[in-house]
Amino acid sequence: MKFDESYEIKGRVFKNRYVVAPVKTAYASLEGEVNERHLRYYENLAKGGAGMIIVEPVSVSQNGKEHPKQLSITSEKSVEDLEKLVKIIKNHNSIPALHVNHAGRSANKMATKTDPLAPSSILCPMSGLTPKELKKDEIKQIQNDYKNALSKAVQAGFEAIELQCGHGGLIHQFLSSRLNKREDEYGKDKTLFLKEVMELFKDLDVIKIVRISGSEFVEEGWSPKDNKIVLDLAKKYGFDMVHCGFGNACDTPPWYYSHMALPEEKPLEILKSIKSMSDLPVIAVGRMADVEKLKRAEAENLADFIAFGRPVVADSNLVNKLVEKRYDEIDYCGYCLQGCLYNVKKGVGLGCIINPEVDKSSPGKAVTSKKVMVIGGGPAGMSCAVTLVKRGHDVTLIEKESFLGGNFATAPKAIGKESMARPLESLIKKTRRYVRDIRLQSDVSKTELDEFDYFVVASGSHQQIPDIKGLESQNVITSLEYFHSLKKIDGKRVLILGAGMVGIEAAENLAKEGYKVVITKRGEEVGNDMEPITKKLMMMRLKNNSNLKIMTKTTIKEFVNEGVVYEQDGSEGVLEAFDTVMVATGLKSDESVREFLDANSKAYSIIGDAKEVANIYEAVKSGYEEALKI
Repeated sequence: MKFDESYEIKGRVFKNRYVVAPVKTAYASLEGEVNERHLRYYENLAKGGAGMIIVEPVSVSQNGKEHPKQLSITSEKSVEDLEKLVKIIKNHNSIPALHVNHAGRSANKMATKTDPLAPSSILCPMSGLTPKELKKDEIKQIQNDYKNALSKAVQAGFEAIELQCGHGGLIHQFLSSRLNKREDEYGKDKTLFLKEVMELFKDLDVIKIVRISGSEFVEEGWSPKDNKIVLDLAKKYGFDMVHCGFGNACDTPPWYYSHMALPEEKPLEILKSIKSMSDLPVIAVGRMADVEKLKRAEAENLADFIAFGRPVVADSNLVNKLVEKRYDEIDYCGYCLQGCLYNVKKGVGLGCIINPEVDKSSPGKAVTSKKVMVIGGGPAGMSCAVTLVKRGHDVTLIEKESFLGGNFATAPKAIGKESMARPLESLIKKTRRYVRDIRLQSDVSKTELDEFDYFVVASGSHQQIPDIKGLESQNVITSLEYFHSLKKIDGKRVLILGAGMVGIEAAENLAKEGYKVVITKRGEEVGNDMEPITKKLMMMRLKNNSNLKIMTKTTIKEFVNEGVVYEQDGSEGVLEAFDTVMVATGLKSDESVREFLDANSKAYSIIGDAKEVANIYEAVKSGYEEALKI
């Protein structure tokens, strides 16, 4: 069996065994309507070559929504709207599927405008909300909502429907002895709700998929063996496929969202277990976009189908590249959640740190081709240079260092972020494929300027050095010098000034290596610029680390012979002297290049950190958007 082979179920032919998993986009209006962003996003996915595309989750009930901008299946317009997505998917010879769910206790109160409902009143740690226990009439209403949603899905033309039975959704909550403490028939037979919902699928002429959590990874929670009852019921009620993910939305969101810091071997072991429990075809999802892992899955028969969620957000053409064995052209996801989940939670909508075209059509050709110099080979510069070439410009990219990547090159050096090397390398490879003239260790002041029509300044940023009395007497290293390995740490005692993302990541690295580290922050929150799940995992790792002391609401006043004078909550104190002081107090836009171009009367624009210090998502976006204007 090969994943690029075709497969047939109920007369529907999968052109290959790759599936697009349902990923929340937050593109919809507050009424849940389909718009141009949806159409472009699904057009890109459909062109990407997958055998089946499972459209993002829809809630069968208003009170089960997971996001205020969630796609709707409950409005009068839903069938008409969803038909648009079905048409796009079918136009590219892919099977359109819809994922239906009710979030139960993990529902979003901002979306539902009411308290969450669940089998029992058990807190959802992720939201901090305790749901109300469902009454019998409310259970029947939700089941009726399932019936209506299934009817609308069929009317819209979906050829497959996926039923969420895992991941902490309502059905999973009824099944779980940890979450279902009812004493009525829905508590005595914890499968009753599921069976009644599965009964609604009986006469549907669609491919029926059951979605499960291989494991919740919670003490006394849902384990691999607990899925046997769901798999048996799926077989009994005529379901055709099993889609296996991990975690649950309330208790273990890192597993639910396949975070980069989690171990990769355990899910593969669980997949083996799930595969042995049923003869239904199994779809595997969760950080599967790795050529060697896919070869292993084929060789060991770990799954019958492979699903990609965030990997096709990073590269919508992923499946085509896999089928055509164009492995070096794949733009790999790092599972950082920064451009996707973080933007969804903020309501900005699904994006990606290395793919600015997630919900956009390919850039059109420029009216006039220009010879453009992009100054700086960080994420903004690379993004801009690639897009300029796509638009027909003649591009030269110059970089003062001996490598491309800028400060993004430091990301994989932080604990738990090693997989960020994948998107970094992908961005560099793409740049080298598109841009023929790349000059490393090159200084714009020593370059012939007159041959260029236009310049883009992407020179990035440099470390801000705080004005603290006596700092000049210390052995000082900046966080950038540390992560770029430009300077070494002396001694064993290290003071870090600044506890944003870079500072706290440096602190974790050093503490793990045995250094005694004190990190200070003027404000109250550390890692305030971090993606929330990444931060939570880091803080859990740091919780009992005796090598690290975190001092918030602390201002360093002066370095003296006796040590370091600080003020915390209005009181002064003195810390013992340190061997090394690391500065991680933020970055400042580089202005030297723009000053040079001004002096030479050259036309230019500014992007990325050189314009405004932000994160990699904003850098790549700014480079892309600027290229569209030239």
